[in-house]
Amino acid sequence: MPRRVPVVLVAGRLGAGKSTLVNHLLRRADGVRIGVVVNDFGAIGIDAMLVAGQASAVTSLANGCLCCTTDANGLAGLLAELTAPSARLDLVVVEASGLAEPRELVRLLLDAIGGEARHAAYGGLVVVVDAGSGEHDGVVRLADLVVLNQVDRVDDPAPLLASLRAVAPGPVLPVVRGALDPALLVDPPARRRPPRSGQLSFDALLREEHPADEHAHAAWDSVAVERDAPLDPARFAAFLEAGPAGVFRSKGVVRFPGAAPFVVQTVGTAIRVRPAPRSVDVAGARLVFLGVGLDAAGLQAAVDACAADPAAGEPSLLPVLRYEESERVDAV
Repeated sequence: MPRRVPVVLVAGRLGAGKSTLVNHLLRRADGVRIGVVVNDFGAIGIDAMLVAGQASAVTSLANGCLCCTTDANGLAGLLAELTAPSARLDLVVVEASGLAEPRELVRLLLDAIGGEARHAAYGGLVVVVDAGSGEHDGVVRLADLVVLNQVDRVDDPAPLLASLRAVAPGPVLPVVRGALDPALLVDPPARRRPPRSGQLSFDALLREEHPADEHAHAAWDSVAVERDAPLDPARFAAFLEAGPAGVFRSKGVVRFPGAAPFVVQTVGTAIRVRPAPRSVDVAGARLVFLGVGLDAAGLQAAVDACAADPAAGEPSLLPVLRYEESERVDAV
């Protein structure tokens, strides 16, 4: 069954460091195949072996990579191509121009996912803010993740961090030179193909040129939560809808009374639910939360508070089924 490909929108003011962040993702892809839509003008398929900085609207790549031009109105068709199984991509990053309107691009992205780009999944709005400018605008109120870039250029980033966290609905991650770990956006693929004997892949060459410790990844947290009894659908849906503090992504398998397990994934407050494969069986919940400054004990307690009441019978599944996606994605 073809899986859905997350599409992440990267926005921010001119000079905030959006291209630096995208180039960092490419350099640290570690086997993740990334498609990039650059500045609303061009699209390049990246096989995690492209030298960072070469992606542009006019670059033509070998081995069947996609190269075409587009504008905002053509975004749906472009995403349909990039996320089709034949493109073999794991992640698509849309780098918006500093002059673009993120609210409109999010709407276009969600319309595309609900229509022509049926293999795409919403991967979140990432807003990049330059710590050196000391300024941010209303777009951070829409962000699933705020990346505060260049924190090394200010004596004390704490006031700006506090200001951002007071208005941003999602977590705020301080970084240096766009050092956002790709694992925060997408699960690394299981496939690994070693380079041919005697040859270095582009990825290996990049690692020689840009050592892994050149700039450490900013700290983000991964918290696993387990429960051995079913959850109440209404309580669990309310928990996800509230957006647990600091959580950017979550994923896992959950069982509700009288029902087979469901796979649950979230980005911000965007929720996706589908029936779990028959081979997957849990008695309650197995969840992983990714984000910044996570409270492991608090997350465990919050999930425990979603416990179903054994004496209440089988509750309605409607609170979670409203987020159900199609169990099957047609191949192209």
